[in-house]
Amino acid sequence: MNKEEFDRILQLLQNPTRRRILEVLSREEHYPLQLSRAIDSSQQAVSKHLQTMEEQGMVISRISKSEKGGPPTRTYSLNREFSIHIDIGRCLFHTEVEEPGIKRVDGYEDLERELERIDKGGSLDEVRKLISTINRELDRLTDERLHLLKLKEEMLVKAFNNVLEDFQDYRERSLLYCVLNTGETDPNRLARKLRMREDDVYKLIEEMKKKTDIW
Repeated sequence: MNKEEFDRILQLLQNPTRRRILEVLSREEHYPLQLSRAIDSSQQAVSKHLQTMEEQGMVISRISKSEKGGPPTRTYSLNREFSIHIDIGRCLFHTEVEEPGIKRVDGYEDLERELERIDKGGSLDEVRKLISTINRELDRLTDERLHLLKLKEEMLVKAFNNVLEDFQDYRERSLLYCVLNTGETDPNRLARKLRMREDDVYKLIEEMKKKTDIW
C-alpha cells in the first residue's frame, strides 16, 4: 500500500464516529437508521460518514428489502480488511498496512483442521474455545513483536550514537538511518525511500564507503 492510500485510511479512521460505524458493520450489514441507533448518533451524521467511507472504498452499499415489509432500503457493509501497525520510538518509526490472509503462515495446521471440523457441524461452545485459543496465540505474538521492537530500537540507538560523529552531513545520517532501520542497501530503492535523486544517493554512498563497511 502506498503512502497516499495509507494517509487516506488514517484520515478516515481518525473520526471516532466512523470507527464506531465500522465496528458495528464488522458484525453485520446495517441501514443508516439502525446504525444511528446503535452508535447513538443522528441519522444525518451517520449518512454523511457512510457516504465518505463509500467514496473511499471502505464500505459498500446495496438495495435490500425492508425487514418490516416497507419500501426497499439501502444497507451498508464492510468492503476492506486490513491490519495497521504504527511503531514509534527512539530511532524507530514504521507504518504498515497489511491485508489478513495474504501471506501463508505454517504452524497453524491444527487450528485450520479444527476450523474445518467445526464448520461441518460444531457447537457454539467449540467455536468459543477455538477463538479463545486463537486470542491467546495473538497475545503471545504481540508480546514477541513488542519485545523484538524494543531490541531493534536499542540496537538502532546504540549503533547510530556510536557513529554519529563520523557523519556530519545530514543527508548521510538520513541515508545511514534508512539502511540500519530497513536493512536496504540497494541505491535505487534507497533513493525512492528517501525521496532523493538516485545520482545523489550514489555519490553519498561512495563517500560513506570510506567511513563504514555497510556497502
